[in-house]
Amino acid sequence: MKATSTIMLDTNLWSSIGDDCASSDFDALVRSRSLQVMVAPSTLMEVARHPVPQVRQRIISALARYPRGRLSTEAEVESAEVVAEIRRLRPQWMRTMPDTAKAASLHTFWTRRIWRAAVQDAQRIHDHEAAQKPIFDAAVALQKKNRSLLLQGNLSMRPLTALLASGSAEVAARCAQGWNGDPIEAWRLDSRMVFWQQLVEVVSRAPFTAEDTTFADWVGAYVDLAAVRSDPIDFTRFWFEEVALAAVPRQWIRWAVDTVQTDRKVTGGNPADQQHSSYLLDCDVFLSADAAFVAVLQAVREDAPFSLAEPRLVRGDRTIPIMERLRAVL
Repeated sequence: MKATSTIMLDTNLWSSIGDDCASSDFDALVRSRSLQVMVAPSTLMEVARHPVPQVRQRIISALARYPRGRLSTEAEVESAEVVAEIRRLRPQWMRTMPDTAKAASLHTFWTRRIWRAAVQDAQRIHDHEAAQKPIFDAAVALQKKNRSLLLQGNLSMRPLTALLASGSAEVAARCAQGWNGDPIEAWRLDSRMVFWQQLVEVVSRAPFTAEDTTFADWVGAYVDLAAVRSDPIDFTRFWFEEVALAAVPRQWIRWAVDTVQTDRKVTGGNPADQQHSSYLLDCDVFLSADAAFVAVLQAVREDAPFSLAEPRLVRGDRTIPIMERLRAVL
């Protein structure tokens, strides 16, 4: 099979590399294939959720070895897309003085400090992630509800580029102020709802709920969030009529993965898989031993209006050494 320049591995494969103590062999393989291995914070955080400390640290050691290409967190790159579109379309929403120091600090944390902390002892990260479990559980519950509605309506989800959202005026008003329920590209409605929630609703209740305000932190370093929340109807217009799809591909990918996941059996790993999918623009090939996830990514890739990484399935039989399974697909 043709070699590629950059690859990413799903968490299940890093787990096998750690369990088989195969880091050195893996590094030798990628060197022989002239490959660059990219690693994402979302993978590190998923590994940090492992309940057994010794196993957790073994996997992290494999994941964090030099040389690896450490990517920015998906929240940073997704927020950067939105900030760029706000700068182009709504310059009046931009802060007069951007908080570049805050943005730099966040970037350093996610590309350096979090990795050093994880290598030394990931227990604190594990505890933090455990506290986020209700958020993941809520996302899974919502997907299950949406899947139930999908089955009742016997709706077709493909091609993704043709999916439209519509509804009664009453339902539409609850989803997005200023929307009358007329058909709109489904990814636009989803993006509008997600960013209104993250930039306005979560921020307002976080002092009482201790919710994660990551997206608001990134966007708020450059954008005046008070200006955003002052006109929800204009925020709807921004997303529905003006944002260019080519400018926000990661928003489309997240929505597309969530949509295709909903068309299949919903699992507890879906929220993490959505996070990983944001990086399909940062590598040539994404490897996973999860056949269902690979099928989801393949469907998204087939329908995507832009180029995405090729998903490749690695055999999941862990009685076979991980290096043998990896050599078969690289």
